[in-house]
Amino acid sequence: MKANKEKLVKYSVYSAFVAVTIFMIGTTLAMIVFPDYNFLSQFLSELGVREAAIYPYVGEVIATPYAEIFNVSLMLTAVFLVPFFPASYFILKPDGTIRKILQIFISMIGVVAGFFLFFVGVFDVGFFPDSHIVSALGLYYCIILICFLWGIAIIALNKDSPYKTSKLWIIDPFVSLAGILVGVINIGSFGLYEFFTDLLPMAFYQKILAYLFITFFGYVALRFAILLKKSEVMQDKSDESKSIPE
Repeated sequence: MKANKEKLVKYSVYSAFVAVTIFMIGTTLAMIVFPDYNFLSQFLSELGVREAAIYPYVGEVIATPYAEIFNVSLMLTAVFLVPFFPASYFILKPDGTIRKILQIFISMIGVVAGFFLFFVGVFDVGFFPDSHIVSALGLYYCIILICFLWGIAIIALNKDSPYKTSKLWIIDPFVSLAGILVGVINIGSFGLYEFFTDLLPMAFYQKILAYLFITFFGYVALRFAILLKKSEVMQDKSDESKSIPE
């Protein structure tokens, strides 16, 4: 049973790499085939428009014959990303009630975020503008909560936690803080929307949030994979030492 759980955790970490790869390739390809796509001023959602429509805050959006490249990429990204967050609980192995609760909430919100991401791909802004906006906003709120809780959870980990054996853990709170800031800009809270959109188009901040989130947890997955590999090596050495007759 323990071996099966360890395999499931390992596959869940690897699935995060698949999710990151699909998202990067899918969005890049969708931008390439989109007629005159402007990375700075056009939203990612415009890559998946199945039917021309009037989109709030953007205006008219055109349909693209390759919309499913983007939409299917989002749905597959969601499917492969969802298992990663519950797996993080078993890798970090938090001790103490508060630490465990934090990690459980991260796992739950991560799963919910995956569902919202999936529905962003299902409900494009052409056919389902209202559903698309609800799904996108839900995703933004989930990302903000995950970043907030993740930063706290990593700081709260014991000093002897395997994740803290490297000073790289310090990266996590700072990236989490950046994710919260960009997320708040995207949902238009605390007056940050007006200030930052005077500097750069809103579509730019949307991309920053999307790529920051996906690449950051791709990085976390890489660190998890290294920790799992080290654990396997130590376990193998332990098994070998036990098998040597005295």
